[in-house]
Amino acid sequence: MFLHSVKSCKSPGTVVKRNVARALSSVVYEPPRYDELNVDSWLKMDKDTKEELKEYLNWKMEDRWSEMTPKEQRAIYFISFGRWGPRAKPGSKAAQMQLTGAEIILRGVFSGILFAALAVSVINYREDRKVAENLRVLGEDTTAP
Repeated sequence: MFLHSVKSCKSPGTVVKRNVARALSSVVYEPPRYDELNVDSWLKMDKDTKEELKEYLNWKMEDRWSEMTPKEQRAIYFISFGRWGPRAKPGSKAAQMQLTGAEIILRGVFSGILFAALAVSVINYREDRKVAENLRVLGEDTTAP
């Protein structure tokens, strides 16, 4: 209907409208490559591509899984249960790459506060031991005749 009405107009803008209609009719979405997804390729992807791939695969999961290709199913399994992020080996590059700069800074500040609290408690423990020893000595002196 729309294309027919555009073709029937004879004004100069109709050529532009017709070309836009043709261009829009040939646009097809192509998701990011997921056929050989592994830890290395996942870590090399930028954040926007990862989010786009997750969104695309979530959209595909809304339909029947039997209609998905095996590559899509493998990609979904890898993203959900792969050895990256929280399931990576502790201290590995895959585990550390998931942290943002703010998370690294906050983790360092939090660790520093914990170590400072530990140092203060050790100092207080030493002082408490000295005070307890002095009280014990004073208690012995007052009970002696």
